[in-house]
Amino acid sequence: MKMINMKPALASKKCIIRNLEKQRGFTLVELMIASTISLVLLLVIGTVFVSSRQAFRVQEDNARIQESGRFALEILGRSIKQAGHAYIPFGGFKVAFSGIAINGTDGGAGVADTLTVQYDGAVNDRDCEGTAVTLADVTGDNNIIQNYFNLDAANAQLRCQGIIQAAPAVPGAPPSGSVLVENIEDLQILYGIDTSSDQSANQYVAVPVDWNQVVTARVCVLIRSDKTNIVSAGNNYLDCNGVAAAVPADRRLRRAFSATFNLRNRVNILP
Repeated sequence: MKMINMKPALASKKCIIRNLEKQRGFTLVELMIASTISLVLLLVIGTVFVSSRQAFRVQEDNARIQESGRFALEILGRSIKQAGHAYIPFGGFKVAFSGIAINGTDGGAGVADTLTVQYDGAVNDRDCEGTAVTLADVTGDNNIIQNYFNLDAANAQLRCQGIIQAAPAVPGAPPSGSVLVENIEDLQILYGIDTSSDQSANQYVAVPVDWNQVVTARVCVLIRSDKTNIVSAGNNYLDCNGVAAAVPADRRLRRAFSATFNLRNRVNILP
């Protein structure tokens, strides 16, 4: 009988088994472990991304708040420093400003104050809305600049109405005017009065009895972020009175800015 050689067949079978072992996929347990690890990594990456984005939003809005606060105080301070300036034309004679240099209204608890500043403008001096004093205004004695600052609480806007006319204005509530700065929620002003004639403020009051005694003004503006949902619920912020207030439901970032300005035309020693 003819003998059959089994070695090639056996070798072929082993090769097939080895190929099958190489092509074998992951088990269900291995797939579940890999999926779990992937989900954990995605969760960590997502958490880091959300935290980084939130931190960036806070920093960005904080920078915008600081910019708005500095700009608002710069506008108000510049006008206050000019209050009561008397323009003396060449060959003319004038002792002092003829009107009330500074006055305002006290809004009371939870209501913003208003501010009115008046002074003689020289040629090219501008009111808070950008209107310039012309040579014709000066020669015609029509150069009194009046800046009326107020807050539009409904829209959170600092506004100012600028008027150039001949007669000083009578103290009172200012008109609405043009928008100067957005996202301002409060405007509070205290006036430093000099009762001893030493050109230094003896006390700060909301409404002076005699506006001619005012030598300084302490201004505070409360700025909010443009974006909502920046800070966590339950946090507090300091308002213009230095009182801790709860963050409202909009969760905007808020910060109060304050500065004290001298009425340079009522003091001889400037800061």
